[in-house]
Amino acid sequence: MAEETNQKKVGGRTVVVVLGLVCVILAAGLVGVLAIYFSGGASKSAEIDELKAENTNLKGNQTTLIQQLSTLQTSLNQARDEIESKNAEIADFNEAYSSLLNLLYLNASQTLLNQPVQIDAGANTTVFNDYIQYAGYVTVQIASSSNTTYAQVLYAYSGFYFDDLVVVGESGAAAFAVLPGPIEVRIGNTETASSVNATVVVTYVF
Repeated sequence: MAEETNQKKVGGRTVVVVLGLVCVILAAGLVGVLAIYFSGGASKSAEIDELKAENTNLKGNQTTLIQQLSTLQTSLNQARDEIESKNAEIADFNEAYSSLLNLLYLNASQTLLNQPVQIDAGANTTVFNDYIQYAGYVTVQIASSSNTTYAQVLYAYSGFYFDDLVVVGESGAAAFAVLPGPIEVRIGNTETASSVNATVVVTYVF
């Protein structure tokens, strides 16, 4: 009987010891799990902080890039304005060049007068009196009621006086070389009795 009691006590102690070991193992496991959990949480927190810092850096880079883009756009606008200005200058230069070529080859012209006139018999009348800027020639085209009708051009240049007269009759034209300065164009006739009606077109070619 006593031996059975001792066996029961030994068995109970063994169970207690085993249970104690199990508890210790479970406690150790729990501590390990908690340690892993908390260390993992700290790692995640560090990762979050790192991501936040990276996000802040990205926002800073974005701001810098936006500023750089704005600067580049301003530079582009300035370059575009300069190109447009240069193009305008080139266009003006080409226009001036073309004008000079026209002057060189006498390709420009201007109508100085186109109107009817009435001239007393044996008289003349001035139909144009003004300054011209360039050397060239003046054409006078006349349709009149008299075959004695003439065109006359007078001008002065560098101290010299020029006076040219051409009879054109009832229908005709005359050309007169001219130099820069004041010029006078007259239409006249040598009739003795009747006045003369005429239509006159004066053209300046330069």
